[in-house]
Amino acid sequence: MTSTTTLTSLAMLKVSIDQGKDYLDYLRPFILQVLVDQKPDPVTDTVVRDHLRMQFGLEIPDRAVQVVLKRLSRKHPLKKQKGVYRITGQLPDPGIAADKASADRHIKAVVVGLIDFSKSTAQPITTDDDAVTAICAFLSQFNIPCLRAYLRGTVIPTIKGKHDSHIVLVCQYVLHLQRTDPERFESFIIMVQGHMLANALLCPDLQSAPKTYKGVTLYLDTPLLVQRLGLEGKPKKTAIEDLIQLLKKLGATVAAFSHTRDELERVIKGTAKHVDAVNGRGAIVMEARRSGTTRSDLLLLAGQVDEKLTEAGIEVKDTPQYIADFQIDETAFEKVLEDEVSYFNPHAKEYDINSIRSIYVLRRGTAPLTVEKCRAVLVSSNSGFARAAFEYGKRHEEPCEVSSVITDFSLANMAWLKAPMGAPSLPTTEILAFSYAALQPSKELLGKYLAEIDKLEENGKITERDHQLLRSSTLAQDELMRLTLGDEEALTEQTVTETLKRVTDEIKKEESEKLTDEKKAHRKTQEELASQRAEKKRIQEHLYWRCRRRAKNCAWFASGFLGLLLVAGLTAGLGLRPSNPILGWTFTIGSGVVILMTLENLVIGTTVKGLRQRVQDRCLTWFIKRAAAATGLDLGDFQ
Repeated sequence: MTSTTTLTSLAMLKVSIDQGKDYLDYLRPFILQVLVDQKPDPVTDTVVRDHLRMQFGLEIPDRAVQVVLKRLSRKHPLKKQKGVYRITGQLPDPGIAADKASADRHIKAVVVGLIDFSKSTAQPITTDDDAVTAICAFLSQFNIPCLRAYLRGTVIPTIKGKHDSHIVLVCQYVLHLQRTDPERFESFIIMVQGHMLANALLCPDLQSAPKTYKGVTLYLDTPLLVQRLGLEGKPKKTAIEDLIQLLKKLGATVAAFSHTRDELERVIKGTAKHVDAVNGRGAIVMEARRSGTTRSDLLLLAGQVDEKLTEAGIEVKDTPQYIADFQIDETAFEKVLEDEVSYFNPHAKEYDINSIRSIYVLRRGTAPLTVEKCRAVLVSSNSGFARAAFEYGKRHEEPCEVSSVITDFSLANMAWLKAPMGAPSLPTTEILAFSYAALQPSKELLGKYLAEIDKLEENGKITERDHQLLRSSTLAQDELMRLTLGDEEALTEQTVTETLKRVTDEIKKEESEKLTDEKKAHRKTQEELASQRAEKKRIQEHLYWRCRRRAKNCAWFASGFLGLLLVAGLTAGLGLRPSNPILGWTFTIGSGVVILMTLENLVIGTTVKGLRQRVQDRCLTWFIKRAAAATGLDLGDFQ
């Protein structure tokens, strides 16, 4: 099995238009193909799991395989004997070869493109295997950590070794495709969507979770509020905007603690002090310089924090008071936190600890098993912070399935799985936001870079103007990442010299009026294309949510009518007989319905609530197909 198999399998996963299916149905054809091709005897979850890894490159937990085998045994000649399954007849071939061939074409185009793109970088990739490994390392970053309900973080098998430079390279490649090759970019997004769908296979109980976040308050931490205000660039702002919009449509309350709001204001004011300073650094400072945001602009924004958060649909809620019975051991948590997170500002640690404490207060008296039932959770962009909170919860607090902190991507992935057609652009905005963020130099690389240019100036190898340019120019940091791919070992005196040369050349090019006009024209064309794609996604999104509302209303009407029949049937069972013939027939029909519902409930556990959900699913599928036909949209657009 090669990693190429993994990418092909991810590209084969699609969002089904049939909303009556659940996530594990995506796994059904893969397991059935394993049984047809390999004919294992006996059929055990471990054997099937291993064949899935070898044949399709997917790392699926045993429990998920168990659930699918049980479902297959109901319809196919697969019988359980003495605790194991055995194939007792001819199994139907799912025939996924055609899907595999189509997926292979997508993967080949992406892989070949990455090899060609890497030739212009500091670390060219020469083989397909290396290119596939780089893409797998990149995709494995989009996992769902710190939730016990998920048996693994990602379906991608463990990739040995460090691949930080590969991840940065793929990020650069993704942004390059987004700017220059929309068709190949869509091929890449197909893999991303497949990976997000595959994450659902890691939690066999996910289907039983509520389909909304009603009753849950999701508290955003300061970095996410910074992103929502656009202080770290448009891609990150768009990603968090899309996430907030989806969460609200799913019934969640999106909020921030009052102490987080205060920290946000302090961060903006602190940035204003350093935006014009030579030694100013950090993502917010560099974005301000890139976008031309001035000190006055930042100070004005700091005074409008409450207004901006309200516009963004984020409620500011008072931080809970200190209640001794529901407090965390802050000393113990601080020790765990130090193992996972490095802080530029020591006060940031105090705010984070206060946020965790507040979540425990809001959850008092509960032990939530799912995010949908957890009352409150802190959402952070810092995976290290989420891991620290998860580890602390395992060691020091009552065990529960949901950590006090989850990452924004974990939440985005889980929310998207509830309504993938209702948020079609979410995978794209998430991948772009991650890619832009990954191109920011790390604290260690930036520190080494600044020390190197200081040394070069002291030795007279660069001028004072060169030093200032290398220190404060956003172009310099961009070129630094292109030349080093984020690897500290790749940073040398020659790297700095080459960075200076490239920055100087770029500045000269930008001074050319002709080049400026060409860039404007190109940018306008790209914006028009992006606008067309966004409009198409908007229409699809609007259509989906409208159909969902209609389906819900139909389901409630049907369940209400059924409820009336059940009441009539129960009344008839008490011996009451109305004189009106119409009511008489109604009572008779109701009696029949009561008998049928009772039998069905005894056999397969059917309830009125369950029937309502099935009616809603069927109606949603029918409404979508009808609306798509009326508007001329291809149902493939919903995949």
